[in-house]
Amino acid sequence: MAKRDTDSRETPRHDGDRIAEIAAATAGNFPKAASLASEAKAAGISSPLIHHVLAIKLQQEGLYEEAIVEAGEGLRLNPQDAGLMTTVGFCLLELGRRQEAAQVFGEALKLAPTSSEASYGYGWAAERLGALEAAESGFKRALSLDPGHADAMAGLSGLAARRRDWDEAQRYAEQAIAIDPEQMDARLNLARVDLGRSNFDAATDRLQAMISLPALKPLARANARLMLGDALDGARRFHEAFEAYSAGKAELRELYAGEFAQDGMPTATDSLRRILSEFTDSPRESWSRAAGSSTRGDHKDHAFLLGFPRSGTTLLEQVLETHPDVATLGERPVMIDAEAEFLTEPGGVKRLADVVGGLLEPYRQSYWRRVREFGIDPRGMVFVDKHPLSTIRLPLIAKVFPNAKIIFAIRDPRDVVLSCVRRGFNMNSSMYEFTGLERAAKYYSAVMSAGEAYLEALPLDVLKVRYEDVVADFDKSAGQLCDFLEIDRTEGLRDFAETARRRMIGTPSSVQVGRGLYEEGVGQWRHYDFALTAVEPILQPWIERLGYSQA
Repeated sequence: MAKRDTDSRETPRHDGDRIAEIAAATAGNFPKAASLASEAKAAGISSPLIHHVLAIKLQQEGLYEEAIVEAGEGLRLNPQDAGLMTTVGFCLLELGRRQEAAQVFGEALKLAPTSSEASYGYGWAAERLGALEAAESGFKRALSLDPGHADAMAGLSGLAARRRDWDEAQRYAEQAIAIDPEQMDARLNLARVDLGRSNFDAATDRLQAMISLPALKPLARANARLMLGDALDGARRFHEAFEAYSAGKAELRELYAGEFAQDGMPTATDSLRRILSEFTDSPRESWSRAAGSSTRGDHKDHAFLLGFPRSGTTLLEQVLETHPDVATLGERPVMIDAEAEFLTEPGGVKRLADVVGGLLEPYRQSYWRRVREFGIDPRGMVFVDKHPLSTIRLPLIAKVFPNAKIIFAIRDPRDVVLSCVRRGFNMNSSMYEFTGLERAAKYYSAVMSAGEAYLEALPLDVLKVRYEDVVADFDKSAGQLCDFLEIDRTEGLRDFAETARRRMIGTPSSVQVGRGLYEEGVGQWRHYDFALTAVEPILQPWIERLGYSQA
């Protein structure tokens, strides 16, 4: 039956009555509204409201792609419908398409500046992108528009937990739960508060109760299991803790298998090996620094802070951020144009090898434009671009920014791999490799092998910094960093923990870095040697090569 477009012509009275009945039902009986909308659509009636109700129903069922398509039908009829845009934004977030979601929420806010849902959605997208100040602004705006917005309260609770402000985190979480007892993020944040206060038994009880809830979403259940692992670890119940970590990562592996583990789909490890193969097959002289090349621009200097996730890169970034002559950005996607051109498809690295410096100028300009778009003005500063997995991008960095300095963070491979399995990350193809101990160990070996090959062949200025050395002798390590970046040594670097708490960090290291230096971060693997035995053949060469055999 052909659709009767109720927004493009005069609506028949009976069609209008049916739409009005649907609108009335949405206020207090959504299942009835969804049933009426399905009947109306089957009868050939089309309106933004009908499509919106059906999109929300699909969203509630976890059918996010289908919900976006349904909402798109409504937006075709009314492109200015901010409510439909907001629903699309939430579905995009559930699918991990954070950048698109932020753009959609931004458009929705332009159309409906007083929408608490669009404000909350924008805050949620910003948080997922690591823009935590923007996230806080979005959540607070949502709360000012709707003082009973439990989700926004939960969002603010999570941000307070990142700052280790346990009192504020608890206050917001309890307010959210008082309004909506089913607000699971708030319940998780109360467990975070328990962990932050070392109330491990209370956290264990709270998390086990959450995990047993039949209606708990799979992602929330997986995150609760990972946090349960932390609670059991704090109580020194290490075997039980590892079981919880493994169970949480197994659930994440299954949840995202359709996106990252389909038959024939290359893994992040596969892609890295392809890049390394193309690099080693290229003539070594093609990677030589171009004579007289300069990419400094109006900033004082430029450095990339990399290594491998959980190797101490966030700690080093926060130390440097404390210096008055340093600007940092966090893990923001500012090199994506060059990466998309040369690293994503087979043959890209071979093409990169043949490109002369001048032809890469558009990518340099794009890079600095994106830095400024994220609110960083690097003029007169040493700009430090921190991303652990930029190790993979070293050939690209050497070509686009041949004068940049490289700070390479190193930590005991056993602590690194264990930590990757214990922590939760925003999912992508690389983070999917952390959903199992063996996968994580193989990916670590692949990344470090690539890094070793790149650093040996590329004419880059490199400083290697061991996490354990920073903990053991902070002043010496901080001084070496300053000397390498040619900035004055300063006593204020020791205040990095306070800087981290004020700034809010968008990585899983936020709570740990906010504690400052702590020796417990060294040798944590010893408590889990019973599990690490399985990956010892993969890690042992790196344990020896990096000098941790006697650790």
